[in-house]
Amino acid sequence: MAEKGLGSSGSEWTAGIIAIVAALLLGGAVPVGVYAGLYKPKEKERVAAEQKLTSLDSEWELVIQRQDRVRGLEDDAEKMAERLTAIEAPFALADVERMDVTEVRTRLLTLADKHHLELLPERQQQLGSERVYIGNQRISFPKGLHATKLIIEARAYYHDFGRFVTELETLRDPADETKIMNVIIPEKLICKGDPNGGSRHVFILHVFVVEKRDINSIGR
Repeated sequence: MAEKGLGSSGSEWTAGIIAIVAALLLGGAVPVGVYAGLYKPKEKERVAAEQKLTSLDSEWELVIQRQDRVRGLEDDAEKMAERLTAIEAPFALADVERMDVTEVRTRLLTLADKHHLELLPERQQQLGSERVYIGNQRISFPKGLHATKLIIEARAYYHDFGRFVTELETLRDPADETKIMNVIIPEKLICKGDPNGGSRHVFILHVFVVEKRDINSIGR
């Protein structure tokens, strides 16, 4: 009986060991399954999220760089506009429809009075005749520049007309003598001596007055 009991106890012991080992194996398989089924996909998501974050960081840096370049271009544009405004300060405001530059024509009439330029004798009986009048011509230069034509007709002494032309080409702003008031380009000059042998002669001078441009539209 004793041997039988011992054999029975051994079988139970063996079965118990097998049960423990099985429990350990099964118990270990559950965390392994959980790790494989849950953690691995999350790891892939985390890696993908990190890659996306790195990509977004790079894109953000590019956006910042573009903004910096845009600000730099805007600053350059403002500085260029200021320079153009200063350069074109002596250009005239033109009446394009009438092909006239009224302010400049008025200044030249004042200048003609200053240097004793007289109205031509044959014009004195004509209503509305002037020593400076519109030339009915407007021309275009490269880079968007335009100029309006004026004509000066007068009788004067040579030295008076010479002083008139000199001041016309360097017409200064009365408020600031360092600034040229208008850009005026002489085109053609006709001189006629006095047929009676006098010392006053006829002068016909064609000039072009450079017009202002729309600064805000340039380079934008």
